[in-house]
Amino acid sequence: MKKFFTIIILIFSFINSAHSFMKYGEYKELMKSDKTSALYYIRGITMGNLSFSSYMNIDKPNNEQLYCPPNDLRQTIKHAIEVIEQEANRITKETDEDVNEVHVPLMYIWGMQDKYPCNN
Repeated sequence: MKKFFTIIILIFSFINSAHSFMKYGEYKELMKSDKTSALYYIRGITMGNLSFSSYMNIDKPNNEQLYCPPNDLRQTIKHAIEVIEQEANRITKETDEDVNEVHVPLMYIWGMQDKYPCNN
């Protein structure tokens, strides 16, 4: 349990708390006004998910992960932005939900689940 809380604290230390639950519309505005901060935000989402995935591999021997990317995948900021944009397009096409009100971290996870599903 101590490992879990340590990882959670580390994750939140990498993500700017003011933007931790940023919505897609806010993210797009930040990309226009302060691209560097937006890229650090995306980096925080990526690093947080990588940390969480590593913890899940250690703690869950049955490989119960949120998504299962190939081992040789380089999870870069560019890749994360592509995943988020693909998910935004999917939400726009397939749902009645306002994509600008969807939280970016959820879009990243859903996009990764769609792109790299697990065979559990």
